[in-house]
Amino acid sequence: MRFNSSHLLWVLLLAGVIAVPAFASNPVTIVSVAPGTPGGPALSASQFLMETWTSTVAFSSVSISAFVSSQTADNTAATAYLTTQTGAGANGATLVAQANLTLPVGPAGTTPELQLFSGLTLPPGQYYLTLATTDTSNNEGWQNGDLPTAPVTATGVTFNGPGFTSGGVTPNSAYPPASSLAGTYGAGFAFDVTGVSLADAGVVGLVIPQAVDGNGWQSTIVATNTSTIAAHAALQFFQTVDNAGDTAPWTLPTVEGVDLTDLTLAPGASVIVHTPDRASTLTQGFGELVASPGVQAFVVFTLYVAGRQDQDGTAPAAYPGSDILAPFDNSPGSSTGAPGFSTGIAVVNASDGAEVLNVKIVLASGDTITSTLPSIPAHGHVAFSLATQFPELAGQQGTLELTSQVQLDSAPKGQARPRVIAPPTFSVIGLRFNPTGAFTSLPVYGAYTGLF
Repeated sequence: MRFNSSHLLWVLLLAGVIAVPAFASNPVTIVSVAPGTPGGPALSASQFLMETWTSTVAFSSVSISAFVSSQTADNTAATAYLTTQTGAGANGATLVAQANLTLPVGPAGTTPELQLFSGLTLPPGQYYLTLATTDTSNNEGWQNGDLPTAPVTATGVTFNGPGFTSGGVTPNSAYPPASSLAGTYGAGFAFDVTGVSLADAGVVGLVIPQAVDGNGWQSTIVATNTSTIAAHAALQFFQTVDNAGDTAPWTLPTVEGVDLTDLTLAPGASVIVHTPDRASTLTQGFGELVASPGVQAFVVFTLYVAGRQDQDGTAPAAYPGSDILAPFDNSPGSSTGAPGFSTGIAVVNASDGAEVLNVKIVLASGDTITSTLPSIPAHGHVAFSLATQFPELAGQQGTLELTSQVQLDSAPKGQARPRVIAPPTFSVIGLRFNPTGAFTSLPVYGAYTGLF
């Protein structure tokens, strides 16, 4: 059995925020340069130090630490910066995090590793860790690494090497990451970055379960930074390649030509991109948006049909789940033979394994229908008309419930529903079309799941 996705009206779009749950994978080493010989380069007002790496993978719960110390208790103040750029182009918009440090006192190689940052979410991109101080006595320093021994890196991560403000270059004391950090140091600096790979955890930061372009359809994607600090995000898309829901990487075209894999949002700022709708054939799939905390998203669907007013629908961001309720309306037309209402849904399986969803349909009459959806592959995407996928729903109204096929607990005392023991692995959105062809998005609801 395969999904019937032949009807072009069931091209839907939703942005669903996926929180990393408590059952996510254990932290892994993202990049690590081990300590080398005792000692290390001085960290001073005339010399700032930096390490940099690139990742094609998103990580959450990121912690960054370094072997830094001071020779005396009189000079222990330093500042750490994590940015996506250094040099002349670095500014507040490229700042990921900043921390004021109190360095442990003792000779290099005798003090414990100092945690600089924790709890970060890092989308794919290049990152620079810069340490700076106002100390003019060369008492502070960053311990030698063991380069050229290959550093430890996670899959998808590349270590780009150390750097510092070389002799003859005046550091930018007002904003140290804006300094020229082109100096090279063969031993490197000892530091560790750990975190949870969102791919390994089976979830992503944000999901757009259906993106479309062509044959009269256009998608407008909006991401907004609601926090008071600069935020970072990365969008990547996957094209549906068959009726079973398999997908492949998709470079989504945009009118603005924005690099969607490396977005920076100032506080209160938004990024808005539009697909061009230039192709005569329809392309559809889904997207993933991994973002810093505070980034919210919504999408607008636009359908252009000759001789008719353009139609828009909006879908706000929504959490995924393992038990989702989706009201639907396929009620008939006002007269015999007249067009009626139609509802379609889109589903994305954001996990690393194929998933079969149980289906329970409660009709307005009170009758109940149970079924299953065909297996949706890992990171798969399907979109279909309800009345086409389930012919018995033609002319009906009611509620569709989708549930992961997992063990169910007995209902807790006082609860009529069982508790589903499963991570939130899929997202759903619906569109309701009226007889004129105008449409609106339908909200969906997370049923009781007892998530932990």
